[in-house]
Amino acid sequence: GLNIQGEADSWDFGLGAGFYLNATQEKWKNWHMYDYVVKELPELLFENFPQLDTSKASISGHSMGGHGALTIYLKNQDKYKSVSAFAPIANPINCAWGQKAFTHYLGDNKADWEEYDATSLISKFHDVSATIFIDQNTS
Repeated sequence: GLNIQGEADSWDFGLGAGFYLNATQEKWKNWHMYDYVVKELPELLFENFPQLDTSKASISGHSMGGHGALTIYLKNQDKYKSVSAFAPIANPINCAWGQKAFTHYLGDNKADWEEYDATSLISKFHDVSATIFIDQNTS
C-alpha cells in the first residue's frame, strides 16, 4: 500500500481491489496496476528468467483478477496467447463494486470506465480471433 487514507477501509476497494487499472484521480494517481502487470512484471520475469518463452505467455485471474486478465488480454492480444478468467467481474460498469472503484480511481467520465470493462472492450472488436476461456460456474 501507499498509505493513502481509505485504502484499507473496505474489502471491495483500495488494497482489497485495485481493479488492474491505471488510476487517474489525484488521490489514487500512483495506483498503476495495469502498467505493472502489462509492462513491469513481464520485464522483471523475462530479465530474471531468460528461459521463459514470451511467445507462450498467457494471463488468468479469478473474480476481480479475472476482470483484470480479460481487460489486459483484450487490450494486448499481441502479448498473450490466451486468457482464462474464473468467475470474473466481466461488466464492472454495471455492478456496484465496479461503479464504486471506477468512480474513485477514474472519476465520473463513463468513457474512461469503458477502457477497463471487458464487455465494453469486446463490443469494439469486429473480428475476435482470440483464445478466451471464461468459467462462471453455478454457485
